[in-house]
Amino acid sequence: MKIIPLSNSIDGLVAEYQQHLLGNAGFTSGTCKVRTFYVRTFLEALYKSKTRRFPLRKITAKSLLDYILNSNPRWSPATIQSMAVSLRSFCRFLCASGRTRGDLSQAIPTVGSSQEHFSVALTHQELDRLLAACRKKRPLEKRDYAVLLCLARLGLRAGEVAQLRLEDIDWRRSTLRLYGTKGRRERQLPFSSEVGWALAKYLRHGRPKTTARSIFISLSTGQSLSADGISSIVGRVFKRAGISGRRGAHRLRHTVACHLVQRGVSLKAVADLLGHGDLATTQIYAKVNLSSLRAVAMPWPKEARS
Repeated sequence: MKIIPLSNSIDGLVAEYQQHLLGNAGFTSGTCKVRTFYVRTFLEALYKSKTRRFPLRKITAKSLLDYILNSNPRWSPATIQSMAVSLRSFCRFLCASGRTRGDLSQAIPTVGSSQEHFSVALTHQELDRLLAACRKKRPLEKRDYAVLLCLARLGLRAGEVAQLRLEDIDWRRSTLRLYGTKGRRERQLPFSSEVGWALAKYLRHGRPKTTARSIFISLSTGQSLSADGISSIVGRVFKRAGISGRRGAHRLRHTVACHLVQRGVSLKAVADLLGHGDLATTQIYAKVNLSSLRAVAMPWPKEARS
């Protein structure tokens, strides 16, 4: 059993875990902030003694499971799922760093159903209606339309759209350069003529004069739009189009992935487009096309006829 001095117990453990997420796992600071918050909350709930020593033996399969089961009843499934993911990651860190003999992450149950994600995908008709809600006449509409196409055609995250800079567009090759993204994976994405024309019209006739290098700018302040600003644009257009359900930018990312899988695009190609480092993250979208999967599934040996 390892004993950590109080001065370097929870604070030191959380700090080292955070460094692991940033340096080894390659997560963004935003993701690290969420995961360390849940880990710290768990450790502080577990460690109630006033002594100056923190025994890691308190972290057991039972303590982890009890903490999940006794979580705040007012928390949404998404919040509990985020907490569970954070604690699993922390358990793997403890095991990898030699603080625990085994990996306790398997003791934490999966929260929620992956099927919940599929209900948020827009139909082709809804997507067309959403894009048509931007009339593309005023500067504001030109900007909003270009934002929506970056999300709905390229599957970008709101933060990735907000980080786009003028120098990231290669007009001759019709590509966008993405950097500083989730997982720190820089990549080049080709864009269609539809996306290119929307960007060009916005930059020529909609973007205000400013020294900022960001592509998408607030028309009122001349400052770069944040990820929240991008999400606000999406929510406003969703409302104008009269589309019910979730109105966030991530819904368009889900829609892109689901539509590609439905068309038979390989999971590897979808993963490359979305910037997934782990193919398992992309496999969730395969479940939206069960009929196609059954058509290509190989029979079990006992079902094969000679």
